[in-house]
Amino acid sequence: MVGANLVRELLREQWEVRVLVRPNSDTRALRNLHIDTSIGDVLEPESLKQAARDCDVLFHAAAVFSYWTHRPEEQKKIALQGTLNAINAANNAGVRRVVLTSSSVVLGSDTQPCVRDESSHFNETDAYALAKRAQAKAAFARASQLGLELVAVCPGMCLGPHDYRLSPSNAIICSYLTDPWKVTWPGGCNLVSVRDVAKGHLLVAITGKPGQRYLLGGENLEWSAIHAIIAELCGCEAPKLTANHTSAYLAATAHELLALITRQAPLTTRTQAKMVGRYYWYSHARATELGYRPASGRAALAHGIAWLLSTPHIPMALRASLRPAREVYAAWQEIQTGEEGHVLAAAALPT
Repeated sequence: MVGANLVRELLREQWEVRVLVRPNSDTRALRNLHIDTSIGDVLEPESLKQAARDCDVLFHAAAVFSYWTHRPEEQKKIALQGTLNAINAANNAGVRRVVLTSSSVVLGSDTQPCVRDESSHFNETDAYALAKRAQAKAAFARASQLGLELVAVCPGMCLGPHDYRLSPSNAIICSYLTDPWKVTWPGGCNLVSVRDVAKGHLLVAITGKPGQRYLLGGENLEWSAIHAIIAELCGCEAPKLTANHTSAYLAATAHELLALITRQAPLTTRTQAKMVGRYYWYSHARATELGYRPASGRAALAHGIAWLLSTPHIPMALRASLRPAREVYAAWQEIQTGEEGHVLAAAALPT
């Protein structure tokens, strides 16, 4: 999702873009874009040589963001070895700068509503967070060793379009809408529009300081507020119950058991249930100095909802029962207008 929106932002700003895709990649998010496509895999170093050829900047956004489909060792291998392969390829091709898509989770979380920043320490234990932490540490070390400019961006919970696989971030909307009990829970997170995150990538690529991390967040909200906003934007019931750790864990276990039967990824997992009561709140002050100006959490949710309502991620019967607010229709219009804009701009690029 981040990569697809980043490509659009680069095209909108008249960059020439080459995209690395695996032979079996779902490329619907890249359909009709004026881009050069290179077939390969970050775990296959030879395939990265062609992808990095003649590039000024390499954006490394390839990663696994999942709490279900990949084993911990596989997540770590893709995050760690894939990143080192990309950095080596960039160095060998004479690429000027590498922008690494990291994650805000590398800066930890709190049991209290505290706002963390780029100097905060890592304190997470789940496989995804551990893989991203290892990735960032190894990337900065290798770039320093090679004398290569590397900057990292750490996005918050990204919401928005071009998410065909349904990432855990957009899934928070689906999870609430499909919950018959309309349950919320303690804690909170940082919501950001994926389109703002894409713009942040470009800002950091141009003006970011080598060796620095930049949090690309949006608005810090408690889960009760997030679920209330989803309800308002979709015209459905507001939260009625508040779960604790035990009930959240039991519900997640049920989702996982159902997933084993349906062979579809669960909307929530036991790993995510363990995060209940924690605050993933962050400050994007450093990125603001570069000109980063994210929209509100409500706007990010509107864009996420608008996109999801156009996909099978929200069942047709459920979709028919919702009464989307004007903000959602306006967000969909923005998405559609943006699509027309970047395709026209892309068509004007030199070939």
